[in-house]
Amino acid sequence: MFLTFAFLADRSFFGKRYDKNPDLKYYSAEDFNLSAEPVSLPKGLKGFIYRKSDKRQNGKLIIFCHGMGPGHIAYTTEIAYFCENGFTVLAVDSIGCGFSDGKKIKNMYEGVKTAISAIDYAKSLEFEKVYLVGHSWGAYSALCASVKRKVDKVVAISAPITPSKTMQEGAASIISRPLATIERPFWWIVNFLKSGAKGNANASKSAMKNGTPTLLIHGDKDKIVTPNNAVFYKAKGGHITKLLAKGKEHNPYNTENAEKLLAELSEKFKRRNIEDIAEFDFKGATEEDEEVMQKILNFLES
Repeated sequence: MFLTFAFLADRSFFGKRYDKNPDLKYYSAEDFNLSAEPVSLPKGLKGFIYRKSDKRQNGKLIIFCHGMGPGHIAYTTEIAYFCENGFTVLAVDSIGCGFSDGKKIKNMYEGVKTAISAIDYAKSLEFEKVYLVGHSWGAYSALCASVKRKVDKVVAISAPITPSKTMQEGAASIISRPLATIERPFWWIVNFLKSGAKGNANASKSAMKNGTPTLLIHGDKDKIVTPNNAVFYKAKGGHITKLLAKGKEHNPYNTENAEKLLAELSEKFKRRNIEDIAEFDFKGATEEDEEVMQKILNFLES
């Protein structure tokens, strides 16, 4: 019974595509005057190489790993920020997301496979330095990929530790924490059956093992990746730098007001009030925290 429930819950979350919501505004390369070169990788993975053509390039490539949702299109503001500061950005959508093929996203390890494919592709681009930057699922992907392929630095924002723990924490508010705790080993079994041992890759252990300069960022009010499931609170090592963003939730690279607006947007969706969504301040909801973004730049450029 518990295993059946674990399979059904897993399928409801990972057994579908994630595309752009037609009721939301997504910023494009044109909005930031970026050049966008299409990229196709093996197994239907697709994305773009972004540059700011009027800016001097610094010879450094950021591979951006997106979180759960419609792919990297939800992070165009952050991609543009890096391009404005001289970086080239390679952003590839995981299977079943955004521009990539696939009827479903399958499981969390698919993000790791996407990051590995992007790193392999980057080798042909002959950049001086290659970095991994990821948020949420993308941060998990970046950390786990960093022990499979060598990169120069990793920035992991709001990274969860394992898939089974992520499912447990997400289900706790729905089926109660005791039941979610009982279900966790069954989610571990589901991931093992789908992807073998790597299906339960531990991002915290990867962060400690990679030997790569790694910056971990987490909001102290994050309700999505809670302290029980946050790499930030578990990973240790001399090569690891930590930044706890006070007063921030799951998107600590945004301002507090932007996070507040995102929370309001979530409530509007729950009420299905499309008229309110049409009038929503999307620009305000993507406003970046200059202090946090600057610290990321300082880390990458040091």
